Amino acid sequence: MDFILPLSIMAFLKIFLTYRLLFMAYGHLKNKDLKLSQFRLYEGDFPDKLWSARYQFQNMFEVPILFYLLCVLHIIFDNYSELDITLAWGFVFFRVLHFFTRLQNQRDLNIRTRTFTFILSLICLTIGWVNLILNSFFA
Repeated sequence: MDFILPLSIMAFLKIFLTYRLLFMAYGHLKNKDLKLSQFRLYEGDFPDKLWSARYQFQNMFEVPILFYLLCVLHIIFDNYSELDITLAWGFVFFRVLHFFTRLQNQRDLNIRTRTFTFILSLICLTIGWVNLILNSFFA
């Protein structure tokens, strides 16, 4: 149960981003800024905010997948410590910061903040995987 809340937070971030992308796309279609056919292969010009929303949506299918897998493995094998729970929360904390940073206009954004929060979340994830391996083979 220790990993259910961090997993749920990440899931709700993803769900929010999905709805956000859909509503933004619908708004541009309704205003006739875009044609539905452009969405087949994302051809033509798209507003910056829509591109940014799409990249943020895609980003949640990249590194977070490894987080989901790590948490599920901890749950299945019941092979975790307080450090693993702390690392999971650290990952979620930095991903939430990254999430709010990505909601801003990316053209005006200081890229260092976004990169820093991403790297810190990646460090939490890396240590979590190393700890899983160490606990599985050397415990």
